[in-house]
Amino acid sequence: MAAKNTTVHVSVAIPTYNGAQRLPAVLDRLRSQQKMADLTWEVLVCDNNSIDTTADVVRQYQQDWPEAYPLRYIFAAQQGAAFARQRAVEQAKGEIIAFLDDDNLPSPDWLYNVFQFSQVHPEAGAFGSQIHGQFEGPLPDGFSQIACFLAIIERGSEPHQYKPHTKILPPAAGLAVRRQAWLESVPKQLFLNNKGKSAGLASEDLEALLHIQKAGWEIWYNPDMVVNHLIPNGRLQKDYLVSLFRCIGLSRYYIRLLGVKDWQRPLMVPAYIANDLRKLALHTIRSRYHRETLPTACERELLKSTLQSPIFLLQKACSDLQQTYRDMLQMPQQQDWLDRLTVAFELEQFHLYRQRIRALEPALLETKAPTDRSDHYELLIRLADSAEHVCGEASPGQFLPVAERYGLTITIDRWVVRRYVRSHIAQLHSINLSAASVCDDSFSQFVAEQLYQSNLSPMLLCFEISEAVVSRYPQQSWQLIERLRALGCQIALDDVSFKLPLQNLYEGLSIRFLKLSPKLVRYAAEQPDRFNKMQPLFQKAHDYDIEVVAKGVENSTLLSRLQQTSVDYVQGYELSKPAPV
Repeated sequence: MAAKNTTVHVSVAIPTYNGAQRLPAVLDRLRSQQKMADLTWEVLVCDNNSIDTTADVVRQYQQDWPEAYPLRYIFAAQQGAAFARQRAVEQAKGEIIAFLDDDNLPSPDWLYNVFQFSQVHPEAGAFGSQIHGQFEGPLPDGFSQIACFLAIIERGSEPHQYKPHTKILPPAAGLAVRRQAWLESVPKQLFLNNKGKSAGLASEDLEALLHIQKAGWEIWYNPDMVVNHLIPNGRLQKDYLVSLFRCIGLSRYYIRLLGVKDWQRPLMVPAYIANDLRKLALHTIRSRYHRETLPTACERELLKSTLQSPIFLLQKACSDLQQTYRDMLQMPQQQDWLDRLTVAFELEQFHLYRQRIRALEPALLETKAPTDRSDHYELLIRLADSAEHVCGEASPGQFLPVAERYGLTITIDRWVVRRYVRSHIAQLHSINLSAASVCDDSFSQFVAEQLYQSNLSPMLLCFEISEAVVSRYPQQSWQLIERLRALGCQIALDDVSFKLPLQNLYEGLSIRFLKLSPKLVRYAAEQPDRFNKMQPLFQKAHDYDIEVVAKGVENSTLLSRLQQTSVDYVQGYELSKPAPV
């Protein structure tokens, strides 16, 4: 019996960030593609560290998605479109990879035309679509002059090759690439690897295409591949467009120099600078005698930022080198942990545990501490080991430094909240918050949505914010605490070592629990006299109806000593080993 042909002709890759609202329209269009009966293909949604319900949306679609063309969920831990596309290429099984953004709606025969063009033009390493704009608001005056910068590509009804000397290339939206051409030509980490407009960069898609073109592959335009690009009203506003042109300008010198030979670069930079100065001078003279329009404002910003580009990119290169050096020193195994985190998000390999926080009987000392104490729990996350030959799980202390470095902690925090509220456990549980979540203006709204969807009482949620985070981000911490308290949630100040002023600690923060750091608690065993001097601080906490929790209580001797103090609760691995949620 002949072996079944497992060749995948086309992989559709959809990089997305917070695309939960936009993805359904794209996936519905792909599910209704025509003329695909004789082809094998797949769809990959590459989640670029989204903090919304993107993963849930994809998994809901997977439940009734046709098996003939699988829908796969993959995760790109490093934020930025370039990283998401690279992850998609590495994971794709197709000979051709067809990229769609999460706001691109392909025509019913788009995928068929992608494959047909790849067969007719085997020398094409990449080929772009005809892209029409579908606008949610009125177009500003003169928009047609700058439309191509918003990935609107209408370059005639006939296919044609993008010649290197024209310095014109298609955008990544609606772009099809030959997987072989990408893997052979494009570096795994591009220089213009940005995290959006806030990084001041753009054109990472052009950087990838230039590498393919320089390797000898042809780049084409195929008008039969038609995509509609959904453009919200916000992207039609002057502020957004001027910012976009600034990012393009700041990235421009790298794109320019990538397109010339190495020996020419030292000669080209002075020539480019002189020509850019000339263009800016002419633009300034012309603008004195004409009313400023949107294209004029965008052109001026492009010219100004292009002149700044060499210095800006040099500073970025130095910053990248410094960051790489710091990473090598501080996190020598960061790539291994990053790979493990990536797989954990894809395969849902995070595990949630809870550890009991035990209530102590009130001390014999005179105290205003409440007497109706009851045990509650802290939620702990563990990372399952994906290697078959290794057993056990990784604790947060092992993987959180890498997660913080790559902006993954906010995603992890939200996973913990979602997982807990769906567990329907009607007991008080506390959740540690990272600095990223504390500084995220949308976190309290996220919590409100989760509480509404689950019907969980907010009194059963206690959020822990470390003293170090409060000290570093006081305004953001106080704002978040106020919002969470307004929802009815409780607050704990974690890892307390009394470095904050007492007035700020007790009066400025509306908190329920004060969780002493393990190092401070060890004083009870090692230096009991010094620990006893802290009793007035605990008493003052009780005056504000704040209960004191001692962390890191790992033996009976320490427990016995704490029972003679004003500590209300104790927590430690040996006292109560974490149990799965």
